[in-house]
Amino acid sequence: MDALIRDLRLLWKADSLIGKIWLNVMVRRFGLFLFAGLIAVFGLGMTNVAGFYALQGSVGSVWAAATVSVADFVLASMVMLAGKRSAPGPELNLILEVRKTAIESFQADARDLQVTLDALRQEVRETKDTIARFVHNPLDEAVQKLLVPAAVSIVKGLRSRKDRGPEKGP
Repeated sequence: MDALIRDLRLLWKADSLIGKIWLNVMVRRFGLFLFAGLIAVFGLGMTNVAGFYALQGSVGSVWAAATVSVADFVLASMVMLAGKRSAPGPELNLILEVRKTAIESFQADARDLQVTLDALRQEVRETKDTIARFVHNPLDEAVQKLLVPAAVSIVKGLRSRKDRGPEKGP
């Protein structure tokens, strides 16, 4: 039973560590996506400014604003790719292996407990059947359990006395 509790605790710890690792990954991804979104908003703002200047016919400032906005979009794309590729480290594989081992051990303990319970159940059934037979037929059970072994013992004793030969009296 101690092994079962130990395995449950190990499984709980492994699952909580897996959850923490994935939570950290998700927070990191969310932060990077948020930052990429902010950069994209700046890029959109610069595109709007570039469009405004383009309508005014001023070529120098339009191309400067357009170049800045394209650079903002490229930077936002790179940040989003970094966020998408963000993955947990090698410690997750170790924790998953510990979790797998804990589950296998837990299953083995559960099978052992099931075998023990089945054996106990069988013993209880046999005891119940013996008591029921005794209650319904007390003489038959007494003959089987007491009289037959006593008769066998007496017969063996008589045979051994016969094999030794007649004893001489005083």
